[in-house]
Amino acid sequence: MADDEKKKSTQTQSETEGGIRPFPSPPRNPHTVRIFALIVGINDYPGGIPKLNGCLKDVDQVTGYLREKFGNPKQTPRKKKLAGKTQSGSPLTVEIDGRLHLCALKDSQATYRNIVRGFREHLSHATDKDTVWFHFSGHGSEQFAAPEFNELDPNGRDQTLVCYRDENDTGAPLFLADKELAALLQEVSKNKPHIVVSLDSCHSGSGTRDTEEPKGVKPRVYPFLNSADREDPALLPGSIRTFDSYLDGYYQKMDQLDIPVAEHVLLSACESVQTAGDMARGGIFTTSLIEALRDAKGPIHYARLFAKTRARASKRRSAQNPQFETIGGFDPYTSFLLGEPMPDISNFYEVFRKGSDWYVRCGAIHGLPTGKQGQIKLMIAAGKPTGTNRPGKIGAFIEKVGAQHSKIKLAEGQRLDKEEEYFAEILAMPAAPAYVKLFGNRPAVKALKAQWDASKNILLAGKKTETEAPALSVEATDTESFIIRDAHTGKQFVEIPAESGSLARRIHLVQQNLDKIARWKRMIDLDNPNTRIRGLFEFKLKVLDKDARAIPYVGHELAIYTSDGVFKKDTRGNDLLGINFRVALKKAQQDLFLYAFDLSSGCAIKFRNDEEKVIRVANMNAGDSMPLRSSPYAWGLGPDDQGATRWFKLLVATEELDYHQLEQPGLVGAREVEMEEFDAEKISEDWCAETIKVVLVRRE
Repeated sequence: MADDEKKKSTQTQSETEGGIRPFPSPPRNPHTVRIFALIVGINDYPGGIPKLNGCLKDVDQVTGYLREKFGNPKQTPRKKKLAGKTQSGSPLTVEIDGRLHLCALKDSQATYRNIVRGFREHLSHATDKDTVWFHFSGHGSEQFAAPEFNELDPNGRDQTLVCYRDENDTGAPLFLADKELAALLQEVSKNKPHIVVSLDSCHSGSGTRDTEEPKGVKPRVYPFLNSADREDPALLPGSIRTFDSYLDGYYQKMDQLDIPVAEHVLLSACESVQTAGDMARGGIFTTSLIEALRDAKGPIHYARLFAKTRARASKRRSAQNPQFETIGGFDPYTSFLLGEPMPDISNFYEVFRKGSDWYVRCGAIHGLPTGKQGQIKLMIAAGKPTGTNRPGKIGAFIEKVGAQHSKIKLAEGQRLDKEEEYFAEILAMPAAPAYVKLFGNRPAVKALKAQWDASKNILLAGKKTETEAPALSVEATDTESFIIRDAHTGKQFVEIPAESGSLARRIHLVQQNLDKIARWKRMIDLDNPNTRIRGLFEFKLKVLDKDARAIPYVGHELAIYTSDGVFKKDTRGNDLLGINFRVALKKAQQDLFLYAFDLSSGCAIKFRNDEEKVIRVANMNAGDSMPLRSSPYAWGLGPDDQGATRWFKLLVATEELDYHQLEQPGLVGAREVEMEEFDAEKISEDWCAETIKVVLVRRE
C-alpha cells in the first residue's frame, strides 16, 4: 500500500509540553453518578441461527447487580417510553430506579433498529457526570467489510453482533458491525460520560481450542461466512457489506473516511479466534464478571476486575480467555462504573495452572529480567478468603522467565489448590535499584526517611557502601513542598506543593511519583535482543504537517524543528503537528499483534492504538501496511516551550498482550502536551520492541 495517507482531521484534544495538569484532579462524585444501561440478550434466534440458552440469564444477572448497587429499594421504579418508532410488538421503555436508567432488550426486542435506538434515544442522554454501560449477550459473527475500508483495516472483515431478525422481515439488518458500534459510541461520547462496553459473544469459531466442550457448554458463534474468499460465488447473500449500509450511510456522508474512536473500556468474552461459552445458567464470561463484582470489597478498578474475571472464566472453560481493551485513552485504573481514579497501581498478577505446573501472568515484557531465575521472589494469595486450615499467603520464586508468562516454583512444603484463584505480588527484583538523594528541610527529610518504602527497589542514597550515583533527587523545600528532579541533569520532574495535603499525604505522593518515574524509565529501555521477529515488520512514525500531508519518519532518534515548516499554530499560540503510526509487513510469515505507546516527559505511558491491532497473514501480503490509528493526535510546543521530547514505542508480539498492565497516568502536577515450498517455522512466545525518540526544537 502507498505510504501517503488521506487527509484527516487531527483530534481536538492536543498535548503541548506547556499544559499544566490540575493538582489534584477533581474526582467524580460516586454518590451521584447515574448509570445509563442498555442490556441486550438473545436466546430465541429465529430461522437457521442456532438458539442459545443463557443470554436472558445474563440480562437478569447484569440488571440484578445494577438494581442492587444503584437502585432505590424504597421507591417503585418508574417507566418511560422511548419516543421513536419500535420494531417489536411492544414499545421500548426505560426503567428509572434511583440512579439507574435501564433499558433491557430481550429476544424479539433486540433488533438492529431497536439497539440503535437504545443508543440514540437512551444512552445519548448521559452527561459527563454519568456512566454508560452497553452489554450484549448473544451470537457474534463476521462479514466481509466494504472495500472502501481496506486502507484503514487491511484485514478486510467486520466483527459483528448478531441481532434478532424476524423470518418474515428479510430486509431488516441482521448484523451490527464493529464500525457501526464505533459510530454509536462516538455519538454517545459527545457529552463525555464514562463508557463501559461488555460483549459476551464471539466472532469466529475456526480457532477454538477445545476438542470437546465441558458438559452443558455450547459456543456463542454463528459461522455466517461459509468461505474465506470474498470472491467466492458460493457466499451467502449479505456476506459482503456495502458502503452505504453502515448505520444508514454514516460513513458514506464523510468527506474523509475515518472510523471514530470514543474513549471507553471494552470487556469481551474471548479472543478473536475463540468461542464464548454459553450455559443455561448464563454465559461463562458474564457469570464470572458479576461474581467478581459481587465479591469485591468496595470499589475495584478495571485492571483488577478483568484479572479476577479471567481467572474465574478459565476455571469453567480452559479454551476461553476473556479480553480487556482500553480504547481512546481510557484509564484502566479507575473504579468500575464510578470512574474514580484509583492511582495505587500494585504489582499483582494472576497465577494459573498449565499441565502440572503453575505460572504467573508476568514476564520479560513486563520488566522481569531474564537469566535471574530464583532471584525474583513472589508472595501468592488466594483471590477469595482462605479456609482456616490453609495458609493465607504462600512464598514462591520465578523458575523460568517467559515473554508474558513465567513458570514459578513454590517454597518448600507449600502447595496450591487447582480449584482456587490466586494472585501474586512481586516482592523482590534482582534488577539494579534506583537510588534517590534526599536533601533540604531537615524535619521533612527526616519524616520522609522514616516512612520510606524500599519494596519498589527505589533506595535512599548516601550509604558509604554505595558505589552508584543517585539517579533522582528529592528536595524538601522550606515552603513545605517536595521537588523531584533528575539527579544527573537537574531537570525537574514534578513539584508536590504544600496544598496537596498533609505531610503524610505528600510523602505518599513523593513515593508514588518515584515509582512512576522508575516504571517509565524501564518502559523506555524495554527490549528483547534475542527476538526472531524484528525482521518481519517496519515501524514508521507518520507526522501530519500543517497542510495535512503525511510525512513518514524512520529511525530511532529524530529531531523536528519549528523552522522545518511542518508545525501548525493554533489560536492559543501552540505549535502543533499530528502524530500517527504505521506498520509495514516485510515478510508474511505469521500473525503479529501490535501495540503502540506514547511516553511523555511527564512520565505518562499511554496506549495509542485505536484498539489492539493484528496483522493477519491470511489477509495481508508482504509490502502491505496498517495504520495503528484511524486519525492522528496532536502534540507540540506551548508558546513558551523551547523544546520537548517524547518516546514512541511499538511492542510486537506473537500472542496477545495484557497491554493495560504497561500503562500509567503521568505525574500529578507535571507539565504535559498530550520453488520447493518451504513452510517457515512459526515463532511462539516471542516479542520485540521498537523505540523512536522524537525531540521538538524551536528554531526560527
